[in-house]
Amino acid sequence: MWLHFASFFFGDFNKFKLYYRLLVFLGYIVVHTQEIIDRAHLGDLDYVKHAWILLTDFAVIFVRILKIVLKNSAEKNEKKKKRKD
Repeated sequence: MWLHFASFFFGDFNKFKLYYRLLVFLGYIVVHTQEIIDRAHLGDLDYVKHAWILLTDFAVIFVRILKIVLKNSAEKNEKKKKRKD
């Protein structure tokens, strides 16, 4: 039921999955940031490990955004080709 609702806004299920995965990893940044703050208050001041955790989160989000941009540009190019025909 909710998949039909989501596909109404996003057009197709694949586009919904791309945006959903991006939101999930944005949530990971929030959770990992909170964990880092909690660990720092408890005395775990391993800055390299904490930076590495956030760096990997940002890298995954960057890849997700690239996939969304590439998918949108491919769809735009496809629409242009259909108009020319």
